[in-house]
Amino acid sequence: MILINKQSDFNKICEVLSNEKILYMDTEFHRRKTYYAILSIIQISTPNQKIIIDALNDINLSALKTILLDPLILKVFHSPDQDFEIFLKLFGTLPKNVFDTQIAANVCGMEEGMGYSKLCKTMLNIDIDKTLQKADWLERPLSQDLMEYAIRDTEFLIPLHRMLSSTLTNRKLWDNYNSKTARLLDSNSYKFSPEKIIQKMDLKNKSEKFLHNLLQFILLREECSQILNIPRNHCAKDHDLILLSTHLPTNNEQLNKLYLGFIPLCKTQFRNKIFDLSEGLKTSKS
Repeated sequence: MILINKQSDFNKICEVLSNEKILYMDTEFHRRKTYYAILSIIQISTPNQKIIIDALNDINLSALKTILLDPLILKVFHSPDQDFEIFLKLFGTLPKNVFDTQIAANVCGMEEGMGYSKLCKTMLNIDIDKTLQKADWLERPLSQDLMEYAIRDTEFLIPLHRMLSSTLTNRKLWDNYNSKTARLLDSNSYKFSPEKIIQKMDLKNKSEKFLHNLLQFILLREECSQILNIPRNHCAKDHDLILLSTHLPTNNEQLNKLYLGFIPLCKTQFRNKIFDLSEGLKTSKS
């Protein structure tokens, strides 16, 4: 296993990888207390090499962008939505020529959204030790145990991809697979959608006026989360937004009655925005 933590070594390994036909990839990142994911490492396996790139080590990753965009190199991932979200923010574009083992497994008849560990057990009879699943990926130096744990997320992609692609071919399922992966390669899929958040709330018998109010507070929470760089639910929970949308507080007294003064969205920096928004919503078609 090779640990890359210097720019010169990174440039050299990218030259080598650019000659590969298939790369098996994954990332590890930290997002427990931030809105934006902090990329920690990038794992890449080939039939002959296991590589871990330390993304926290001030390395210019532009050479990796060239590889990700190379249509002649197949990049194999398992459920790469969050990986691609990171790449999109980092490089401004999505990888080309990719294979998702999770979608392929589903097309081949396995359950939708099957995790990597379960897929390895189902197809390879390999147990993946998840002891380090919640490890702190910002901690340095990277321990040997942590690196070995991380690289397992790519090394078993090699037989999984071989078996799944063979099944797709034998059962003539490639058209179905390609239609299901189109979303992965559409940058619009990674854009923030307040409508999707409302759908997940499973609200019933709510008026169009209320839903309009709620949408505006969802947008305000998103602004707050991005500026403070904290997760949405740390900024304000969905239930908090429902309360704000229902009562539309326009002053401190009204806000305090909702017992929301302690959440980041209702602190001084955004409190006046809540009042202004509530006032505007009350006066518009009330």
